[in-house]
Amino acid sequence: MNEGFNFGEPAKRRARLSGPKVQHERSTFNPKLVWIAAGLVVAAVLAFVFLRSADEAGKQIADSETHAVSQIDKAYDAAAQGTMGRATVVALSLYAERGTFTTDLATLSAYDPGLRFTSGPSDDPMTISYAVSAGSFGAAVRSESGTCWWAKIGADSVTTYGSGTPCTGSAAMAASAASW
Repeated sequence: MNEGFNFGEPAKRRARLSGPKVQHERSTFNPKLVWIAAGLVVAAVLAFVFLRSADEAGKQIADSETHAVSQIDKAYDAAAQGTMGRATVVALSLYAERGTFTTDLATLSAYDPGLRFTSGPSDDPMTISYAVSAGSFGAAVRSESGTCWWAKIGADSVTTYGSGTPCTGSAAMAASAASW
């Protein structure tokens, strides 16, 4: 037997040199939330940029369509004014032959069968509303654009122009401009 002092077997774990571990308060900050917030901000910016460019593209398309409609309306108006020119030739030719403007629908229609004369309102570019009064001939033609074009021919063969409503030969007697 040995007279020495023995502490026993060595420890299986290392000794702790400090006191018990203090529990820290858990932080409410979560880095995943920062990434989610950043992703939402980026998505919002991209959506804004996309919608802004779509808005600009829509405005450009609308402008080009407005221009196209304007050009089509000008073509419709030119066709109606061409019809009015033919009606003016009919009225002046019959005036030259007879010395007076005729009120006879059959005579007007027979002179240019491609035109339809009526004493009622015009509702299309090939129908001419006419009226005769005090040595003047008034004619009105409605364009497909919706504009009603007027012409008034005086006994002195001076033609004045205008547009307005209603689309009748009687209303066309108010035409007073030198051109459309």
